[in-house]
Amino acid sequence: MARPNPAEFGEKYRRVQKAAEAALSADRHHFDFTGEVAPGVRLVLSEAGDRPLAFSLWSLPQDIAELCSDASVPATAALLAIDAQQARAAAVAGLRVDLTQFTRSQSRPDVYYTLFDHASRRQIHTVLHRLVPSLGTHTAAA
Repeated sequence: MARPNPAEFGEKYRRVQKAAEAALSADRHHFDFTGEVAPGVRLVLSEAGDRPLAFSLWSLPQDIAELCSDASVPATAALLAIDAQQARAAAVAGLRVDLTQFTRSQSRPDVYYTLFDHASRRQIHTVLHRLVPSLGTHTAAA
């Protein structure tokens, strides 16, 4: 698998971060997906209490390999990431984002991620509740 150009990946990463920041001030949802904010990247939107959260969901193998710093990542359907700044802001607001269940990116130390071998809407929703224990319960099915 060809590795992405570091400058191009850096620009893509910055676009995704800007989209995630902008999403924090948009309408809030218990759980929702955006369209692609960059090729192969969507946002997973959620909220806990009064705090909006935006995780990036990466699906292109070369991007996943870049974030994992490993071109030999086994077949992976997607990578769900949050940056350290957003996790700290959530903690200041009284929310717990369980970073112990994430892996810290070697190539981008400010990024924490978890991998999915199957990335269905239901599975991502279930994992999100595990990663952010302070997410409220709801009656709508995922």
